[in-house]
Amino acid sequence: MMNESDLVELRYQSQAVHDMGILGLTRILDVAIPRNARLGITGILFFDKGYFGQILEGNRADIEVLWASIQKDQRHHKIELLGISTITKRRFPKWAMKLFDVQEFSSAFPKFSEVIDSMTDQDLKALDSMSSLWFPA
Repeated sequence: MMNESDLVELRYQSQAVHDMGILGLTRILDVAIPRNARLGITGILFFDKGYFGQILEGNRADIEVLWASIQKDQRHHKIELLGISTITKRRFPKWAMKLFDVQEFSSAFPKFSEVIDSMTDQDLKALDSMSSLWFPA
């Protein structure tokens, strides 16, 4: 049985190497959902204007193995770890992986819509302001 201290949340952001399109995103989910379900990992994946943001929750050992795999994934680059922290409760317990589009994500996290409205494709600094979403207050 997993101890509470073994449960962690990992947050990162990255930039897609190529335009993903709905087919590319679907392929990611086709692999991620069954893998994450098997490992007991939950979380969300956000994609917009060529940028990924992801929150993963699960056993520390499994998250670290998955993180190593994510860092080697050739579909994205400029991968930045925003944080990994011990948690006592999952925020996304029902989702082996949930993909949010901008409107859905903005509805769930209202502060996010202001960031999206001001973001340009070239403005990586705007992604830094997203960190507040990944670090609970």
